[in-house]
Amino acid sequence: MTVPFFSALLFLFYLILLLQTTWVSEIFPPFLKPDLMLVFVIYVGTLPYLFSGAALVGAGGLLYELFSGSPGGIILMTYFILFFLLKSLTKFILIGEALSFRLLLVFGALILQDLLIGLLPFVLGVAPTITYPPGTWILAQAAATSLAGWPVWILFKKVESLPRMTPPPKSA
Repeated sequence: MTVPFFSALLFLFYLILLLQTTWVSEIFPPFLKPDLMLVFVIYVGTLPYLFSGAALVGAGGLLYELFSGSPGGIILMTYFILFFLLKSLTKFILIGEALSFRLLLVFGALILQDLLIGLLPFVLGVAPTITYPPGTWILAQAAATSLAGWPVWILFKKVESLPRMTPPPKSA
Protein backbone atom coordinates (compact mmCIF):
# COMPACT_ATOMS: atom_id res chain seq x y z
CA MET A 1 0.00 0.00 0.00
CA THR A 2 1.49 3.32 -1.02
CA VAL A 3 1.76 6.17 1.45
CA PRO A 4 -0.71 8.44 -0.42
CA PHE A 5 -3.28 5.63 -0.59
CA PHE A 6 -2.74 4.86 3.12
CA SER A 7 -3.09 8.57 3.95
CA ALA A 8 -6.24 8.85 1.83
CA LEU A 9 -7.82 5.90 3.62
CA LEU A 10 -6.85 7.28 7.03
CA PHE A 11 -8.32 10.67 6.11
CA LEU A 12 -11.48 8.95 4.85
CA PHE A 13 -11.72 7.09 8.15
CA TYR A 14 -11.38 10.41 9.97
CA LEU A 15 -14.23 11.91 7.93
CA ILE A 16 -16.44 8.89 8.56
CA LEU A 17 -15.59 9.11 12.25
CA LEU A 18 -16.70 12.74 12.30
CA LEU A 19 -19.90 11.75 10.51
CA GLN A 20 -20.49 8.90 12.96
CA THR A 21 -19.93 10.97 16.10
CA THR A 22 -21.88 14.05 14.97
CA TRP A 23 -24.72 13.43 12.51
CA VAL A 24 -25.41 9.73 12.92
CA SER A 25 -25.62 10.06 16.71
CA GLU A 26 -28.15 12.85 16.34
CA ILE A 27 -30.28 11.35 13.55
CA PHE A 28 -30.68 7.72 14.58
CA PRO A 29 -31.96 6.31 17.89
CA PRO A 30 -29.32 4.40 19.88
CA PHE A 31 -30.55 0.94 18.87
CA LEU A 32 -30.56 1.77 15.13
CA LYS A 33 -27.29 3.70 14.95
CA PRO A 34 -25.21 2.23 12.09
CA ASP A 35 -21.57 1.53 12.81
CA LEU A 36 -19.81 3.05 9.81
CA MET A 37 -16.36 2.43 11.26
CA LEU A 38 -17.04 -1.29 11.22
CA VAL A 39 -17.77 -1.02 7.49
CA PHE A 40 -14.33 0.58 7.15
CA VAL A 41 -12.66 -2.23 9.12
CA ILE A 42 -14.33 -4.85 6.91
CA TYR A 43 -13.30 -2.93 3.80
CA VAL A 44 -9.66 -2.77 4.92
CA GLY A 45 -9.87 -6.44 5.89
CA THR A 46 -10.82 -7.37 2.33
CA LEU A 47 -7.86 -5.49 0.85
CA PRO A 48 -4.74 -7.59 0.17
CA TYR A 49 -2.55 -5.62 2.61
CA LEU A 50 -1.78 -7.21 5.98
CA PHE A 51 0.68 -4.98 7.84
CA SER A 52 -0.44 -1.62 6.47
CA GLY A 53 -4.06 -2.72 6.89
CA ALA A 54 -3.40 -3.62 10.52
CA ALA A 55 -1.75 -0.24 11.06
CA LEU A 56 -4.74 1.47 9.45
CA VAL A 57 -7.22 -0.46 11.61
CA GLY A 58 -5.12 0.28 14.70
CA ALA A 59 -4.93 4.00 13.98
CA GLY A 60 -8.64 4.05 13.21
CA GLY A 61 -9.49 2.19 16.41
CA LEU A 62 -7.43 4.62 18.47
CA LEU A 63 -9.11 7.60 16.79
CA TYR A 64 -12.52 6.08 17.43
CA GLU A 65 -11.76 5.55 21.11
CA LEU A 66 -10.43 9.09 21.37
CA PHE A 67 -13.62 10.57 19.90
CA SER A 68 -16.19 8.28 21.51
CA GLY A 69 -14.77 8.11 25.04
CA SER A 70 -15.13 4.34 25.22
CA PRO A 71 -13.09 2.36 27.74
CA GLY A 72 -9.45 2.19 26.71
CA GLY A 73 -8.66 -0.53 24.24
CA ILE A 74 -12.02 -2.29 23.96
CA ILE A 75 -12.87 -1.02 20.47
CA LEU A 76 -9.27 -1.30 19.28
CA MET A 77 -9.08 -4.92 20.39
CA THR A 78 -12.38 -5.86 18.76
CA TYR A 79 -11.33 -4.14 15.53
CA PHE A 80 -8.05 -6.10 15.54
CA ILE A 81 -9.88 -9.37 16.25
CA LEU A 82 -12.33 -8.73 13.42
CA PHE A 83 -9.57 -7.64 11.03
CA PHE A 84 -7.37 -10.68 11.62
CA LEU A 85 -10.37 -13.01 11.65
CA LEU A 86 -11.36 -11.65 8.26
CA LYS A 87 -7.78 -11.97 7.01
CA SER A 88 -7.71 -15.62 8.09
CA LEU A 89 -11.15 -16.14 6.53
CA THR A 90 -9.85 -14.90 3.17
CA LYS A 91 -7.40 -17.82 3.20
CA PHE A 92 -10.35 -20.23 2.95
CA ILE A 93 -13.07 -18.25 1.19
CA LEU A 94 -12.61 -16.27 -1.98
CA ILE A 95 -14.14 -12.88 -1.21
CA GLY A 96 -15.15 -11.44 -4.53
CA GLU A 97 -16.35 -8.03 -5.57
CA ALA A 98 -20.02 -8.79 -4.86
CA LEU A 99 -21.30 -5.98 -2.69
CA SER A 100 -24.09 -8.08 -1.23
CA PHE A 101 -21.64 -10.68 0.09
CA ARG A 102 -19.46 -7.98 1.64
CA LEU A 103 -22.48 -6.42 3.33
CA LEU A 104 -23.33 -9.85 4.73
CA LEU A 105 -19.81 -9.83 6.15
CA VAL A 106 -20.61 -6.47 7.76
CA PHE A 107 -23.82 -7.92 9.22
CA GLY A 108 -22.00 -10.90 10.71
CA ALA A 109 -19.07 -8.80 11.92
CA LEU A 110 -21.36 -6.40 13.76
CA ILE A 111 -23.05 -9.26 15.58
CA LEU A 112 -19.63 -10.68 16.45
CA GLN A 113 -18.42 -7.24 17.57
CA ASP A 114 -21.43 -6.80 19.86
CA LEU A 115 -20.86 -10.25 21.32
CA LEU A 116 -17.16 -9.50 21.90
CA ILE A 117 -17.93 -6.15 23.54
CA GLY A 118 -20.62 -7.85 25.63
CA LEU A 119 -18.35 -10.67 26.81
CA LEU A 120 -15.12 -8.74 27.28
CA PRO A 121 -16.21 -6.91 30.48
CA PHE A 122 -16.99 -10.27 32.09
CA VAL A 123 -13.51 -11.48 31.24
CA LEU A 124 -11.96 -8.28 32.64
CA GLY A 125 -14.14 -8.35 35.75
CA VAL A 126 -15.92 -5.03 35.24
CA ALA A 127 -19.31 -6.43 34.22
CA PRO A 128 -21.39 -5.12 37.17
CA THR A 129 -20.63 -1.50 36.23
CA ILE A 130 -21.83 -1.78 32.60
CA THR A 131 -25.44 -1.87 31.41
CA TYR A 132 -26.37 -3.81 28.30
CA PRO A 133 -29.17 -3.24 25.76
CA PRO A 134 -31.61 -6.04 24.93
CA GLY A 135 -30.47 -8.62 22.41
CA THR A 136 -33.01 -7.57 19.80
CA TRP A 137 -31.13 -4.30 19.35
CA ILE A 138 -28.17 -6.19 17.91
CA LEU A 139 -30.16 -7.41 14.90
CA ALA A 140 -31.72 -4.00 14.29
CA GLN A 141 -28.31 -2.30 14.44
CA ALA A 142 -26.76 -4.94 12.18
CA ALA A 143 -29.50 -4.40 9.59
CA ALA A 144 -29.11 -0.59 9.79
CA THR A 145 -25.33 -0.90 9.46
CA SER A 146 -25.64 -3.15 6.41
CA LEU A 147 -28.06 -0.74 4.74
CA ALA A 148 -25.97 2.34 5.57
CA GLY A 149 -22.84 0.47 4.57
CA TRP A 150 -23.94 0.27 0.94
CA PRO A 151 -23.18 3.93 0.00
CA VAL A 152 -20.14 4.00 2.28
CA TRP A 153 -18.72 0.92 0.55
CA ILE A 154 -19.26 2.56 -2.85
CA LEU A 155 -17.38 5.63 -1.55
CA PHE A 156 -14.48 3.39 -0.50
CA LYS A 157 -14.39 1.82 -3.96
CA LYS A 158 -14.28 5.29 -5.54
CA VAL A 159 -11.27 6.20 -3.37
CA GLU A 160 -9.63 2.90 -4.29
CA SER A 161 -10.08 3.61 -7.98
CA LEU A 162 -8.26 6.94 -7.76
CA PRO A 163 -4.89 6.82 -9.49
CA ARG A 164 -2.21 5.72 -7.10
CA MET A 165 0.95 7.74 -6.93
CA THR A 166 3.99 5.59 -7.50
CA PRO A 167 7.53 6.85 -7.38
CA PRO A 168 9.22 7.31 -10.76
CA PRO A 169 11.78 4.68 -11.68
CA LYS A 170 15.30 5.47 -10.61
CA SER A 171 17.74 6.10 -13.39
CA ALA A 172 21.25 4.80 -13.13
